Amino acid sequence: MLYLILSVLVSASLIFIFKLFQHYNVHTFQAIVVNYTVCIFVGLLFPGGTDVLQPGIFNHTWAYAAMALGTIFILTFYLMALSTHKAGVTATSVAAKISMVIPVLFSLLVLRTSLKDYNIINYLGMAAAVVAIVLTSIRPRNDGDVKASRAVTLLLPFIIFLNSGIADSLINYTNEHYLQPHQASQFTMLTFTTSATAGLLVLVVVLLLGKVRLNFKSIAAGVLLGIPNYFSIFFLLLALSAFGNDGAFLYPINNIGIILVGAIGAVALFKEKLTKLNLIGIAVAVLAIILISYQEILANLP
Repeated sequence: MLYLILSVLVSASLIFIFKLFQHYNVHTFQAIVVNYTVCIFVGLLFPGGTDVLQPGIFNHTWAYAAMALGTIFILTFYLMALSTHKAGVTATSVAAKISMVIPVLFSLLVLRTSLKDYNIINYLGMAAAVVAIVLTSIRPRNDGDVKASRAVTLLLPFIIFLNSGIADSLINYTNEHYLQPHQASQFTMLTFTTSATAGLLVLVVVLLLGKVRLNFKSIAAGVLLGIPNYFSIFFLLLALSAFGNDGAFLYPINNIGIILVGAIGAVALFKEKLTKLNLIGIAVAVLAIILISYQEILANLP
């Protein structure tokens, strides 16, 4: 349970940091590249972190999964930034969050790693989780919001939905079949090394072409983002292991926890106002948690 709580807290902190990006007009792609570079240095602090620098790392099958995941990560981060401008914050946020249905179905139908027999009440909880995510993500559209073609507003969020779901499923599959708990730091390290390498290559090209200029504000923002970003994956891997890789249980609880912490933080730190739909969504989120995990709750009652 500790790793699940830590995963929720550090993942929610990423939302707050991205809100600061908007406030301080940070160049998102530069900050993302720096963030992944910082993740590498954080990974080096852990035992076995330097093993990523050894050719022998590629004797492990999970190393190739980590490289694929790293590529998906930076691509999805960039698409989320693009989608935010083209399709809007709400559509992008909903697409990323409801992507949890992919790893949930993958866990139930492919991995079959559930620790319990799911019943209709649990499945209703999963459905309620999707409803809660949509309701809590809806925000009023401002006049200044960027408008784009219908094709773009549909395609970008759909790609983000697929990429995010595939990434979580890949993490779950790798953790179940190839990864040992003591290798979590190495896996996380190689994932972010791949993301940083791909991002640096693109950034060098655009810098040489003179399309952007490095600025200190974006570098500082990337450092601020990188530390919790590393631990968001690290703790997710450990939480999956702690719950027997039961993604059908973990992902809804994890996502709803992030939403609840994010909503509370948005009100407390950024003075955001929640709409009636948002408040209903929070209530549905709490209900979803109860429905999904009521067996565990009853088992731990005195």
